[in-house]
Amino acid sequence: MKLVEYSVQWAKGESFEGMCITIAGILTLICSLLIWKFGTTVNAKALLIPAFVLGLLFSTMGSFMLYSNNKRVTEFQNAYQTDSEVFTKNEKKRVESFQFMYPTSLAISAVCFLITIIAFVYSKNPTFHAIGIVLTIFGVSLIIIDYFSKERAQIYYDHILNTL
Repeated sequence: MKLVEYSVQWAKGESFEGMCITIAGILTLICSLLIWKFGTTVNAKALLIPAFVLGLLFSTMGSFMLYSNNKRVTEFQNAYQTDSEVFTKNEKKRVESFQFMYPTSLAISAVCFLITIIAFVYSKNPTFHAIGIVLTIFGVSLIIIDYFSKERAQIYYDHILNTL
């Protein structure tokens, strides 16, 4: 299989991930609307805005991933047809350039969990608890997203190295 086919496969995997994130964002927005409509307790009311913000964040991130990776498929094909050797070198640089994001997102997840623990241990404020819950969901989501993304990136990078 040619490298461009692996490139397209990688971009489609990222698009699928973006679609899943978008759907999760939309479902979170729907849940926040249900909390707004039916939530009568103090904790439910405190969760409304953090859940809504998380839903907007997921919807925006996922939509951007869908758009950029679908666009990238045609760019990959055009660049490969123009000069496959330059395409391969550019892809190697590009994949190497985003590897720093995986440990960074793991650190962000750890900070989210730490803030949640602090909020629940040292505060009785429902708003802080709601923010902690949303940060935990965000942290777990980052770990899940990066778990699959890192695997796809490594497989793609191995194919790039085999092509060089």
